[in-house]
Amino acid sequence: MTDKTLSAAEKFMQNGQKIMSGFMSQVQNCRQTQLDLLQQIVNENKHTQFGQKHRFDEMVTYQDYRSQVAVQDYDSLYPYIERHLYGETDQLVAGQPCYYATTSGSTGEPKYIPVTEAQRAGAHQGATMLWSYSLALNSPEAMQGKWVVIVSPAVEGHAPDGTPYGSTSGQYVKDLDPAIKEKYTIPYEVYEIADYDARYYCIMLLSLADQGVTLASSTNPSTLSLLCNKTDEMKDKLLSDLRMGTLDTDLDIPDEIRMLVEARLAPNPARVEYLRACIANDPENKLRPTHYWPELKVVATWTGGNSNIFIERMRAWYGDVAIKDLGYLASEIRGSIPLELNRGDGVLTIQDNFFEFIRVNDIDDPEAKTYLADELELGEQYYLFFTNKAGLYRYNINDIIQVTGFVGNTPTIVFVQKGKGITNITGEKIFEKQVITAVKAAEADAKLAVNFYHCHADLHANQYKLFTEFEEHSSEGAQVAFAEAFEFHLQKLNLEYKTKRASQRLLPSEVHRLKSGALERFKRERVASGVREAQFKTVPLAMNKDLLKSFEVDAVFDSVQLQESIA
Repeated sequence: MTDKTLSAAEKFMQNGQKIMSGFMSQVQNCRQTQLDLLQQIVNENKHTQFGQKHRFDEMVTYQDYRSQVAVQDYDSLYPYIERHLYGETDQLVAGQPCYYATTSGSTGEPKYIPVTEAQRAGAHQGATMLWSYSLALNSPEAMQGKWVVIVSPAVEGHAPDGTPYGSTSGQYVKDLDPAIKEKYTIPYEVYEIADYDARYYCIMLLSLADQGVTLASSTNPSTLSLLCNKTDEMKDKLLSDLRMGTLDTDLDIPDEIRMLVEARLAPNPARVEYLRACIANDPENKLRPTHYWPELKVVATWTGGNSNIFIERMRAWYGDVAIKDLGYLASEIRGSIPLELNRGDGVLTIQDNFFEFIRVNDIDDPEAKTYLADELELGEQYYLFFTNKAGLYRYNINDIIQVTGFVGNTPTIVFVQKGKGITNITGEKIFEKQVITAVKAAEADAKLAVNFYHCHADLHANQYKLFTEFEEHSSEGAQVAFAEAFEFHLQKLNLEYKTKRASQRLLPSEVHRLKSGALERFKRERVASGVREAQFKTVPLAMNKDLLKSFEVDAVFDSVQLQESIA
């Protein structure tokens, strides 16, 4: 069979096998793959302003690179990026970036992360092909039906020189292999609807009409749960439109997108009768994914960091469906490729990014040893720095990863937390992961569930305040027990915190009960402040008062003064 006679699906499998074979060969020789990549990046950019300043033309070894280029961050690279944005060539990269991925910055201004054609072909298209091909191997059934995928728009504006900028998730969709793109139930234009409620409505109306959905995906599992909540809340309107083959005229949707959606609709009274019967037979009279997507095989989403609470809530809607982690993924980097279902770890993308690491406990030591990828140790946690083909050199993304294993001699990693997920009022150094663990343990002790939480380190009050939205129907007595259990477990997890509490340098923690809908209000506040919806993440721990703006508190529970020793 010649290549011209292959179907799109057959071409996808053929190309995927070729890319996977090359990747598996590279991971057997991690060190050489990494050094070859670094040499390529240095050679291709030695005539740039950054390359000339850092004497790229003199570099022969990795040691040269490390000694001549300090660890960078966005602020240190921004002068070069800004000149690129205004059309100047050969600043960070040879020529010009072809695109900018935007993400929220610490100052509220967006970051413009450069993307080159080489980066787009490798780290975007190539890595996406690897992920998709591994999914085909993991779950052939998921490849047989339609996919519901939620992303942000690829193009949200243009730089002063005309170069587009937007979300990487949207760009991934636009660059998809044709065999994958044809599986999408939602036309790309729907992602460009500005009104979030209208966008969700269109996504679910089109998805309800197709019972052959085998995969649902969003970078954030909370979005997948929100989609279910909104579908259930709007079920009467949705089913009315589905019956008539219409689209609610009150929704704020541009005319051209409305026409595109309406062209895909047709009256479907039989489907509506089936779904209404499902609702009638449901113990809570809810409309669930198990009703409208009975063929669903895989949910693709993040599972690392603080996602566990949202994964559990998502499973309450989707059931015991397989999960394919999207990998260590940010606007700046696609850092890993998960190769198996129901695992949060993935193989480092050593073919696209040159990696360096420093142990977490050594990050403040200027003489700390820097490790290459093949030198990492199983179970250890590290800060990660990377160099790519798009002008990010020794880039500190402020992320902590943990090594979970190896494929060949290349590590598999899982994202643990942001490096800034640490607060310190008086020497206790509370880690985000400790708060996550304490909340989970307190839920179990108090026999209740939490919808959403944010722990605020209140420097002025000398205490930690846990702002919490509880599941409905939990009693106030259980909520008081939760507050006591949270304090207990936080002391147990952090001995310095226990010491500061015993010496009264820190007051007991408080739980501030939030009114229902707190998560949605928090999300809307963050999106309004410039955080893209697809990049929205909850913040388990911080000292930033601005994050408290949307909170509406209706009760405060003081934790008891723990006197007994905690083993």
